[in-house]
Amino acid sequence: MLPLELIQFDLTEECPLSCRHCSNSSGPLRTKRFPPYRLFELLEQAAKIGVKNIVFSGGEPLCYPALAPALRMARRLRLPVTIFTTGIRDKKTRGAIDTQEWKTLKEQGLVSAAFSTYAAPKEREYHNRVVALKPAEGDAFSVNELAIQRAHAASIDVQAHFIPSDPSVAGLQDIYDWAEGLECSELHLQFPTRQGRNEASVYLGLSASHEHMLQRAASSLVTLPRTMFYVSRLWRRRWSGSGESCGANDRQLIIRADGTISPCNACKYLMPTTRQESILEPPRKLIAVWENSATLQAYRSAKAMNSVCLRCHGIFAEHKQEQERTIGGSALLPVVPANGMFP
Repeated sequence: MLPLELIQFDLTEECPLSCRHCSNSSGPLRTKRFPPYRLFELLEQAAKIGVKNIVFSGGEPLCYPALAPALRMARRLRLPVTIFTTGIRDKKTRGAIDTQEWKTLKEQGLVSAAFSTYAAPKEREYHNRVVALKPAEGDAFSVNELAIQRAHAASIDVQAHFIPSDPSVAGLQDIYDWAEGLECSELHLQFPTRQGRNEASVYLGLSASHEHMLQRAASSLVTLPRTMFYVSRLWRRRWSGSGESCGANDRQLIIRADGTISPCNACKYLMPTTRQESILEPPRKLIAVWENSATLQAYRSAKAMNSVCLRCHGIFAEHKQEQERTIGGSALLPVVPANGMFP
């Protein structure tokens, strides 16, 4: 068993936005939050067992009432924190928080902020449609851009995460150039999971032909040293031709706002809740969950046997068959590193 290096806490299901593809089905009316007292306990335990990175996600972590003390605790424990964020807290104006607020977050212990984008600047109307809820001023794409600029001005490391779909695949180089122009340290090519709102009605998804186009674009992307380009583990496994079924990170743990645990963001909601384990009820030690969880053991066993993890519901196997029929199963593995932090 590999050591646990990264924990992602989905702090809250509340979010000022209501994106059409959101895997957590987050939105302004959602109220579920991870209990702060348990968060503090688990951060203490994480430091003791050598966890190297903490991710605060959501929903929108800026809406979590205990974010400030959680950041201060992580800083005291020398646990670097990244947040997955919109840069928005106000549910009425949906405007970007100001630079001073980012500076305060940095003083409290925030190291990095990762922002999602769904299209190149010239295709911003598609990004706006994905986000769905409009800001009081400007458009969603501009607010996202402003949030990145303000976080960077506060000396926070900023990253961009591109979640592709059929209408946006052709814009990968433009998206990279946009991220590089905003001085993002990294651009991540992420995987559009079929969960939450993106399960019943798939808004972000790729046909086999467009996925092939994405492979080619990723493998031929022109990059500069200031902004690294990472392809997620899930894409790399699908494109490697190795026959491996799962691209989840063996060293990470995902904890939802309701306490449910998962090995990967791609399968947080793919099993009935009655069959999923919680770290909250009964309260469990972090090391005990990591070493003895039936959920994690099932995933590890499936991966060890190079078989499809049941939590994926055959998504990888179905894709492999479709790829072989449609594009000949060709492997165009992009010559870029996989980021060890994110799946």
